[in-house]
Amino acid sequence: MLPSFNAKRKTENGKRSLILALDTSTDKGSLALMEGDRLLGEYSLHSPGTYLQHLLPAVEDLFQAAGRTLHHLEAIAVSQGPGNFTGLRIGLATAKGLAWALGCPLAAVPTLEALAAQVPCQPHDIAVLMDAKRQEVYLGLFKGPEELPTAQGEPQRLPVSDLPSLLRPPLLLTGPGLEAYGDFLKQHLSPEIAWAPPDLRHPQAATIARLGRLRLEQGLAVAPQQLTPAYLRPAL
Repeated sequence: MLPSFNAKRKTENGKRSLILALDTSTDKGSLALMEGDRLLGEYSLHSPGTYLQHLLPAVEDLFQAAGRTLHHLEAIAVSQGPGNFTGLRIGLATAKGLAWALGCPLAAVPTLEALAAQVPCQPHDIAVLMDAKRQEVYLGLFKGPEELPTAQGEPQRLPVSDLPSLLRPPLLLTGPGLEAYGDFLKQHLSPEIAWAPPDLRHPQAATIARLGRLRLEQGLAVAPQQLTPAYLRPAL
């Protein structure tokens, strides 16, 4: 049986429940610690090649800076992908190991959904693009989110050249794919399509924490042994 989770439950120190969130889905990873709706701290990790070496020490530093210990942790949320294969494996393995060791409930948050959630209250639909390499993108389409983005169909992996026929205004674009294929998109998409600000185009662990908490409140915890990355292509 999975551990239960209640965001209104008090911890021993009288605070609202503590959740750790990890995102290693892109080359700009992060981790965050939230207590209720309050962000206690967020760290950045800027190289997927060093996630294996630096992720767990960063978790330790984050707890120490916040004046908390792993003993206080009540839930874990992790970005499930799609994204960088190596980064996702390390992030999910770390989240699963901590969940097993601490007996914490675990929430898996789709990375495309998290990116859509970072541009809330949009009047138009949102298209999230991530670089899938080989001139391909991961595409997720969402209704302008409130607490949770509403996906319009399943995420896709497709050639960048297919996007002009799929993306029409009114629409907001976001995601790190805008950096990878920005020149092509500016040349071939309607100028009436809006672009999210650059600082919102990469997944942020604080967003993963917020969405993970909502999932757990809805009873959507995942058992560690059942958690797998959402690659959207065979792993290399």
